[in-house]
Amino acid sequence: MKTNFLKFVLPMAVVALGLTSAMSTNAMDKSSEELAPIMGWKHVSGPNPCERVQVCSNSGNFDCTTPDGEQLYAKPISTCLTPLKRNVQ
Repeated sequence: MKTNFLKFVLPMAVVALGLTSAMSTNAMDKSSEELAPIMGWKHVSGPNPCERVQVCSNSGNFDCTTPDGEQLYAKPISTCLTPLKRNVQ
């Protein structure tokens, strides 16, 4: 009786633990998307390919742009390639 109980309950407990862990990891990924503001850079010609413009939130559905409408980008190393977003237009 005890062996049958363990054979039935133990796999269900392992599955429940796995599902709980997966859901908490997914929630952590979503909360990390809204990090600190990111400096927005625009493409320019010259020795430095990027110029600092303004801070973008990088969360939202609207493009982060300069006042004249140019798209702003994140600058991970030396080139600005990743377009930034913001919450308000």
